Amino acid sequence: MKSVVYSLLFSLFFFSQGAIAQGITAQVSTKKVQVGVPFEYAVVITVNATNFTPPSFKDFDIISGPNQSSSIQYVNGTMSQQMTISYGLVAKKEGRFSIGPATVMAGSQKLETAPISIEAGKSGTSNNQAEEETKFSNKVNGSDLFIRTATSKNRCYLGEQIIITQKVYSRLQIIGFQKFAQPTYTGFYSQAQESVSKGQVAVENIDGINYYTYELFRTIGTANKAGKITLDPVEGDVVVRRQSQAKPRTVFEQFFGAPSYEDIPVNVKSRGLSIEVLPLPEKNKPANFSGGVGELNIKIQTNRTELKSNDAFNLKVTISGKGNIKLLEAPKYEFPESFEIYEPKITESQNSKTFDYLIIPRAEGDYILDNLDFSYFNLNSKDYVTLASPQIKIKVLPADVNSGGAQVFNPQSQIRELENDIRYIKKGDFVLQKSGQEFFNSFVHLLLLALISVAFVTSIIVRKAYLKQNSNAVLVKERKAAQIAKKQLRRAANFVVENKKDAFYTEILLALNNYLGHKLNIPVAILSKERVKENLANRNVNSVLLNKVLETLSKSEFAKYAPGAVSGDLQSVYANTSQLIIELENELNTKKNYEKVA
Repeated sequence: MKSVVYSLLFSLFFFSQGAIAQGITAQVSTKKVQVGVPFEYAVVITVNATNFTPPSFKDFDIISGPNQSSSIQYVNGTMSQQMTISYGLVAKKEGRFSIGPATVMAGSQKLETAPISIEAGKSGTSNNQAEEETKFSNKVNGSDLFIRTATSKNRCYLGEQIIITQKVYSRLQIIGFQKFAQPTYTGFYSQAQESVSKGQVAVENIDGINYYTYELFRTIGTANKAGKITLDPVEGDVVVRRQSQAKPRTVFEQFFGAPSYEDIPVNVKSRGLSIEVLPLPEKNKPANFSGGVGELNIKIQTNRTELKSNDAFNLKVTISGKGNIKLLEAPKYEFPESFEIYEPKITESQNSKTFDYLIIPRAEGDYILDNLDFSYFNLNSKDYVTLASPQIKIKVLPADVNSGGAQVFNPQSQIRELENDIRYIKKGDFVLQKSGQEFFNSFVHLLLLALISVAFVTSIIVRKAYLKQNSNAVLVKERKAAQIAKKQLRRAANFVVENKKDAFYTEILLALNNYLGHKLNIPVAILSKERVKENLANRNVNSVLLNKVLETLSKSEFAKYAPGAVSGDLQSVYANTSQLIIELENELNTKKNYEKVA
């Protein structure tokens, strides 16, 4: 029993799963231990190897092991095989010790692990240990689950783009996320990007410890304020799976350990990260600088170079490249005094921004536009760059006699878009209404009032019926028992595809226990086959179906702890279990309705 207790403690603190670099690695459940408190040392082998030689454990007592296990894993669609050899160790005394390398032979090549340093401290009292165990049962240790904020640069210029990421690290299996919101960063213009995780959890090895990792958010931030800026932390719940803290209910569970796992949401919050944003230098700053930062290009074109006075032409300025294009303002140009300039129409694409100026010359003549240069701050050279524009010659001819001086034609679509006080004349038929006819007290008005009153009364009746229906917690659990079982079975179906028997039978057993617990109003913690048999018999369930339920529970429990000893197609087991729950649901509902009628 003592070794069983140690095994349970190891399962709480040790993480050992994931894709590991090819070869052999060593890891421990913790590098800071207490004298007399067990921890686990494991060697993970991911190649075909022989002649395993463990390290010397002269400063530690071996309380269990060597324990050997092997597994096949799928990470991001890639299959990997690994064998794990583990030992339960206890430090003999206080101090700093080193566990030497373990070695194996891979063909003719000798592979060895890196040494691991262990710091052993003074043993705590039994009360302190119990307090720590209680604390862990309620939450996950900060070193086992955390969020790390990272940036491509910790120092940047005003207007420079940096990449900001929020990444989750967990030594427990990540199931999902709750209450996280897309972060916005004060002092930065944020553009959310697709996470590199793309819905897949990866595994990283940090200092000999494996972590499940998932990139929550990836953001392109453009600094719009100089100075020291602290990025706000992100906070939310990470749902992780850990071994259940419930005590074993049977002798079988006492020997092999409790089989069930629980999914718990753990609130985590990242630390704030400071970034220094440098102001753009004033030295050599051009007068026409409009805030561009990066590596940019400019293209200028017109739709007409010869036109009559009071006619319009368009000047398009397109800025493209890599930088803060989305934050650029329209360039300020000086045009001839006789040119009437309107605010530009702005269009954006992925890496460009176009400013379309509508220009109306009011006087004839030959004009040269040669001051359309564009300046920006180049991050590579740390200096300003001015892009010279080509000369654009505009020939303005005399206006038409019938042009009416400064009259300009605007099509109907432009007038609607501008939303001016004077709009385009309305065409088509008009619907006229008699003078004095009002909506108030009309038939439609009274009908709407009646409908609103009926809808209000109906909502009250429906609300009372809903509250009455859901006031009985037992009945609610009974109604939702089948829905909960279906969700558990869908999870088991995923393991059918991957042919993971252990995980499959675990989910099958959880689905049956959860269904029976909710349907029969028996807490899952005290659920047993004897209670199930007695309860179903009291509800007059037919003996054939009752025996089938008990047989399925027994087979699932046996398969959970000895999956290799069970034969049969997982798909058939899945289908039979689903059909069993459906039959039992119909039987119990039929009996219940019959009792109501009687």
